[in-house]
Amino acid sequence: MKYAYLTLSLFLVLTGCAKLKVIDQIKIIQGLGYDIEGKNIRGIALYPLYKNTHRGNPLILLNGQSDTIQGTVTSFTAQSQHQIELGQTRTVVLGDAFAKNGISELVSVLVRDPLLGSNAKVILTNQTASKVLTQSLKQPPYYLANLVEQNMTEGNTPITNFHLLLNQYYGKGQDVYLPILNIAEKGLITMDGAGIFKGDKLHVKIHSKEALLLKLLTDRDLTGKYEFTTGKNERVLLSFLYGKRSISLLEDKTVISLTLHTQLQEYPASVSPLSASEMNRFKKQIEEELQSKIKELLTKFQTNGVDPVGFGELYRGKQREWTEEHFQKDTYPNLHFVVKPEVILSQSGVGS
Repeated sequence: MKYAYLTLSLFLVLTGCAKLKVIDQIKIIQGLGYDIEGKNIRGIALYPLYKNTHRGNPLILLNGQSDTIQGTVTSFTAQSQHQIELGQTRTVVLGDAFAKNGISELVSVLVRDPLLGSNAKVILTNQTASKVLTQSLKQPPYYLANLVEQNMTEGNTPITNFHLLLNQYYGKGQDVYLPILNIAEKGLITMDGAGIFKGDKLHVKIHSKEALLLKLLTDRDLTGKYEFTTGKNERVLLSFLYGKRSISLLEDKTVISLTLHTQLQEYPASVSPLSASEMNRFKKQIEEELQSKIKELLTKFQTNGVDPVGFGELYRGKQREWTEEHFQKDTYPNLHFVVKPEVILSQSGVGS
């Protein structure tokens, strides 16, 4: 009997330590946004208004201004009759001016929040975070998070999250890269390339086609879709299914080898059905295209002094006396890139 009383006592003590939170009495933030307005930081918080209704839960915005990141959160609290909870935040949108001004304070604040999930996505926009989050009010909850996640796993957006951002920011040998989304025609929110940071400031932007190439150079799963024009002015849509990548560091050059399993999803009706010779022609031209465009992208990074691929980290593992300053000043500007793509091509569907 005394064991039963002991067990009951322990149960009451343990349950008494938990702070009860009723969902109707808290505001669960699912999206944050930050802009620069004059000398102040404008913070925007997106949360669902939970109701007992069959029409879904509408999204609401909180707006706050301060000269610090933490001050904007305090401003959210001052506007709310309920406690603000950031534990379910899935997206953090940074306006263009904010990203160019620097993200050091934001990263410092977010890394100290134990509730923010490591899989939360930090994304950029060429517009303002306020405009993007306001537009997302017309969509279901977690639309932005699902949009970004789908494009990372199935589309052309390089995979990243808060955990990878911290590794790139606080680590040595790789610069931060974040996906970009924008509001296109008719209010459609769409993924639109990536931004590369130098230190804590946005320095270079790349378009969506280049973002796919960056994905092939950095991601574990080499997936995405690539559209190009052949030498005969034929439009071809290629789907990357999976593949593998290796980077060899030699004395006078850096060799990037890619083996890509792909499908032709759309190709000219004039060559349908595809013969073996036509498949070989497409294969050769695709390899030449990838070789040229990847090398062009790497040269662009090199010229701008940014290293999102992480060549510095690779050299760091090879050189005992490696320093980031020496690599950026002397080694990286003189790297000679050799790109060797091998495309394993299969046919899918019909010609268009």
